[in-house]
Amino acid sequence: MTKADLRREMRRRLQTLGAERAEKSCAIVAAIAAHPAFARRQRVALFAALPGEPDVEWLWETGSRVFCYPRIAGETIEFVQTVSPAELAPATWNPRVREPAATSTSVIAPADLEFILVPGLAFTRDGQRLGRGGGFYDRFLAQLPASTVKFGVCFDLQMIAELPAEPHDQRVDAVVTESGLLPSSD
Repeated sequence: MTKADLRREMRRRLQTLGAERAEKSCAIVAAIAAHPAFARRQRVALFAALPGEPDVEWLWETGSRVFCYPRIAGETIEFVQTVSPAELAPATWNPRVREPAATSTSVIAPADLEFILVPGLAFTRDGQRLGRGGGFYDRFLAQLPASTVKFGVCFDLQMIAELPAEPHDQRVDAVVTESGLLPSSD
């Protein structure tokens, strides 16, 4: 299967989620919040969920941290410190995407980011990720220091056995679903 075929299949699967999306999102957030790697980190990158993606905003309830969200800036993605999810607004390039306003200037340097949650359309147990096709996260993940913890976030139905890989594709350290942190198959 090609990446394009897999993207279509994952979008089809995600359409089957209904009211259980919120319950499954809560289970994902609980697994992240309980993980020692999250507990020890202060600069955390979240994402504003698109319809069908896990909602991770409940992590704001886990205590005092510096949270940041992605914003598209040309051909790159940058993470902007945010005081509250209420600061996010529809992006000019896609009104379904919520991101920090263009006037927000508190950009977190990749070297200063300690923990990042990475959305995706599909993941494998060994951390391969299928994104939406723009390459923004792959380019950003390649800039992060090895000390930054990278967790992929998805629902169980998005886990697959294997993905076609390209040299630029970046892996995450672990994947969290409503079943919890999935152990690596390595």
